[in-house]
Amino acid sequence: MIDANHLLLQSVMIPIISAPVILALGRRLGENVGWVASIPLIYVLVTLSASAMEVYHGKGMLVASYRWAPLIGGDFTLMMDGISAPIALTIALLSFLVCIYSVGYMRGEHGLGLYFCLYMLYAAGMVGAVLAADLLVFFIFFELMLIPSWVLIAIWGTGPKERIALKYFIFTEAGALSMLAGIAATYSMAGTFRMDELSSLLAGVDGGIIAPIASAMLLGLFVKMAVFPLHTWLPDAHAEAPTPISALLSPAMIGIGGYASIRILYTVFPGLLENWVAMTSLSALSLITMGYGGFMALAQRDLKRLLAYSSISQMGYMLFGISAISHLGVIGAVLLYVSHGLAKAILFMASGIFMKLFKTRSIEELRGLAGKMPYLSVSFVIGFLSLAGVPPLLGFWSELLIFAGSIYTALLSPMDLVRLIITLLAIIMAILTAGYGLWTIKRILYGGSLEGSSKIAKEPMLMTVPMIILALLTIILGIYPSIITSILNNMMI
Repeated sequence: MIDANHLLLQSVMIPIISAPVILALGRRLGENVGWVASIPLIYVLVTLSASAMEVYHGKGMLVASYRWAPLIGGDFTLMMDGISAPIALTIALLSFLVCIYSVGYMRGEHGLGLYFCLYMLYAAGMVGAVLAADLLVFFIFFELMLIPSWVLIAIWGTGPKERIALKYFIFTEAGALSMLAGIAATYSMAGTFRMDELSSLLAGVDGGIIAPIASAMLLGLFVKMAVFPLHTWLPDAHAEAPTPISALLSPAMIGIGGYASIRILYTVFPGLLENWVAMTSLSALSLITMGYGGFMALAQRDLKRLLAYSSISQMGYMLFGISAISHLGVIGAVLLYVSHGLAKAILFMASGIFMKLFKTRSIEELRGLAGKMPYLSVSFVIGFLSLAGVPPLLGFWSELLIFAGSIYTALLSPMDLVRLIITLLAIIMAILTAGYGLWTIKRILYGGSLEGSSKIAKEPMLMTVPMIILALLTIILGIYPSIITSILNNMMI
């Protein structure tokens, strides 16, 4: 371990410190305040990139620890290793690009100073949750993600936004309280919140005690991931949130629950990995989530709701990789976070452009746009193809490693026939993603021309350029996945 030279702390604190400044500048700068908000976010991306390079060059782990709560033996500790590096970088990149997208999308809206102030706190909460090295710090940032996103939905959302925001808050807060109960019980037994110390300290504790504590923590994380049947808040929240926030809720935030599940199962309570019933049950739950989300996506006629149900299905993939009990499966789960983040941000950004230009997000009312909006259309296709796992896009590698990891575990002696059957069913279920993706591409980009589309002179490039950047990254990382997997080789599990 080496000193992170405070770069990790800066990546969390700079957005928090900038938030009140942006709020104060809101009235004076108006719509241009979004450009000011992008400055600290690009700084966060640079600092995290520099930290990730240290991990990549064999440092293994970066740690920044500060004396904080001596009465409960807690330090404010941030850590970056092979697992957290690609996830934190994905969040930082999406936060910056979606901020630029917001400048165009939110034009003409009220209270933009408050919007971007809350946006900064939201981004800081996500980065902090991923970098947290102990459970208490993680919980604090986990809550910081919730509050600003709740307010953003309640103020700038669409439809019955207040009711939907309240439902989102209640579900997520109930999950957080379940997780807090598990954290408190863990601390009462071990006397520390540090994740890297808990495994050895709890080694002698009976499994009958560990199982319910871990279950309470995972329950809270599964609510955040919208795992079936804890998913009912997600379709409404993601569909009715302002589209830039949808482009962070779905690609970035819900996957943090999956990241934390890796930490809980592989770092804090590794003994649970040897519990066949528990891990097989997680694999079955993942399969159900994948299938439910995919079938519901096929049934949607509202583009944003289709994307929301698609996110539920994709979190099933991520949980399937986590439950594979293999190094390959975990690498696949992390790659799934990155590939889903890039692809789903593209698709939500596209839906926002459709809403701004054509005042609709109904798939039935959008058609024939391929010739009118070529850059958006190409990015749109790349986004769906990556979700479907089409080579050479990044989504292909994530699905391949997830399924390969589960098959590897199933074929170990003695052969696990139940896991093998579940894995084969999951592979078949992957057809659903291609189904709803190709169906949506056909309906929106091809067919007769949309009435009024001839009046659209060109694509709004301020909102389209972030999509193009993400599409290019999806291709580059798909061709050279070792850019990420080289960092993942330093996983501390």
